[in-house]
Amino acid sequence: MTTRNPYHYGTPVEGEHFTGRRKELSALLARMRDGINVVVISPRRYGKTSLLRAASARMSRWRPSPAVVEVNLQRATSPARFASLLTVAAYKMPGARWARARQAVPDFLRRLRVTPSVSFDPDGHPRFGFDTSFQAAELDAVLADVYQLLADEAERRPAVLVIDEFQVAARLGERLPDVLKGLADDNPSVSLVLAGSKRHLMEQLVIRQEAPLYGLAQHLALGPIPDADMVAYLLERAEVGGKRLSEEVARYLLDQAGPVPNDIQHLAYDAFELAGERIDAAAVDAGMAAAVEHDATLFADALGRLSPGQVRVLEALAVEPPSEPYAAAFARAVGLANASSVRKALSPLLADDLVVQRGGRLVIADPFFAAWVRAGA
Repeated sequence: MTTRNPYHYGTPVEGEHFTGRRKELSALLARMRDGINVVVISPRRYGKTSLLRAASARMSRWRPSPAVVEVNLQRATSPARFASLLTVAAYKMPGARWARARQAVPDFLRRLRVTPSVSFDPDGHPRFGFDTSFQAAELDAVLADVYQLLADEAERRPAVLVIDEFQVAARLGERLPDVLKGLADDNPSVSLVLAGSKRHLMEQLVIRQEAPLYGLAQHLALGPIPDADMVAYLLERAEVGGKRLSEEVARYLLDQAGPVPNDIQHLAYDAFELAGERIDAAAVDAGMAAAVEHDATLFADALGRLSPGQVRVLEALAVEPPSEPYAAAFARAVGLANASSVRKALSPLLADDLVVQRGGRLVIADPFFAAWVRAGA
C-alpha cells in the first residue's frame, strides 16, 4: 500500500495539517464569542483562511453552537453576486430557527426585504440569486437583513459575520465600508470579522486614520509561525508518514523554504515524495529542485511580463538581498539611473507581492521563484 504524503499545501489547511497559531486562535475565538469586531491581516499564504476555518471548526463544538455567516469576497464579482453569497450563507447558518420549519425556504425569504430568485440543486438544496439590475441600495438591504438575522440569534448564542479577502471590497463600490460600519455600530452583539491579505489595501480600508473603518475593530496580525512549532510539526508529520526526519534537517528545510507556512508545506511535501526511508538534506534539495521545475513555465511567463529593469532587480534580490535597495550603489549594480528608477521598478513588484520585506530587507516572496531566478542570473 502506498503511504499517503503527510504534508499539504496549495489550499487552506484544516485538522491535522493546522499547526501553531495557538495565541491567535484563542484571541480570535474569545472576540467572536463576545461580539467584538476583529480585523485579521496577514501576507498571502500565511494561513489567514486556515485560521478562520480552525475558528469555525472549534466554535462548531460549542453549545449552543454559534450562528456564523461566512463569505469570501474574492468570489463576489459583483454586488448581486455578493448578495447571493450572503443569502446562501445566511440560509445555511447552523442552528437557525427557520431551518426547523417545515417550509424552510418560504420562512427564510419572509425575513428578507429583497426577494431573490430560488432554484434547487440536484440534492434539493436551494440556490439564491439576484439579477443584473440589482442596485447598490438593494445590497445595503441584504446586508442589513443578514445583520438583523445574526442580531436575533445573538440573543441566545454568539453570532458572527466573517468576510474573508476583504481587501477586494473596493470593486463592489465605495458604499460597502460605510454601510458595514453603520451596521456594526447598530448591532454590537454581532462580531464582524474582516480578513485580508494585501496590507496596503487593508490600510486604506481599516487601519489608517482616514480609513472608513478606522477604529471599528481590534487588529490581529499574522506573522510567521515560530520555528519551534514548525519543526515539531514537520517531525510529527514525517513520523505519521513512516519516514525519519531529524531536527537538524527540519531546520534546514525551514531555511530553504522561508517563513511562509504554505511554502514550508510545499517543500516538505516534495522532499517526502523524493526521500527514501529518511528525509535528509539531499531529499530537501531534490524537493526544492522538483518544486522549481514544476512551475518553471509559470515563472518564465511571470518574468516575461516584466521590464528589463525589473528583471535585473529581481535577479539581484535573488542572489543577495541588498541592505539599501534605494541607494545609488544598488541602482548602478542593476543598471538603473538612480534611486527613483529603482523605486519605479519595485513599486509594481511590491504591489503584486512578488517582492516583500522580510527581516528589514526586500526579498522575492516565493522561494521557488527566487531559486529559479537565481539559477538563471
